[in-house]
Amino acid sequence: MKTSEEITYDRLKALIIENKLPKGEFLSQRKLAESVGATIVTLRSSLRLLENDGLLENVPKWGVRIPIEDEDSIRERYYVRELLEVGAWELILDRNQASDRELLLEAAEACDGVRFTGSESYREFARVHGDFHMLIAKLCGNEMLAKMLTRLSFRSVMLYNAKYGWEQHQEYLTERHHYNFVRTVFDSEREIALQAVREHVIRGRDMELAALEQVERGER
Repeated sequence: MKTSEEITYDRLKALIIENKLPKGEFLSQRKLAESVGATIVTLRSSLRLLENDGLLENVPKWGVRIPIEDEDSIRERYYVRELLEVGAWELILDRNQASDRELLLEAAEACDGVRFTGSESYREFARVHGDFHMLIAKLCGNEMLAKMLTRLSFRSVMLYNAKYGWEQHQEYLTERHHYNFVRTVFDSEREIALQAVREHVIRGRDMELAALEQVERGER
């Protein structure tokens, strides 16, 4: 059974990932507590967890806010994410567990199986795509690496990335991309496998940069 802090954390994280809270503005803790049905004490504990995840930043004497990213910050994040994700896959390949392969292929098929059937389809893709990358972090077996990779991945599953990246660029028409990616990693020589990981991360970076450009064009 989840604690009140965990429940509050889950509710706040959902609001952030679904872009239901303003970016760059300092958030009222009283209003946040009311919106998720939590006490101020519980809320503050959950806010610290979200700060650790990189979804919030705490500015002394001002409060907490959702950081606004620009091209430089996205490129920096993906540079670090590439290093970590390659490391995670190296550990997974070293483990050489058939169950890891089966779980990742199943998660990959879930990503590839999402089709555009309406304006809310991107929400489903954001969910299953996030699950896929969180699974990579989990299966690597290195707790510290997993935590760092999960923190970086959170910002990459923000819903606007799916809406302006996956949906606008019709990624749902790319058949079996994630499934073929996982097969390539497991079935290729180590150098080719890790290069496929790098290319997959870079592809995500480019999609996120395209999403940022799309949002900025819409705001002008």
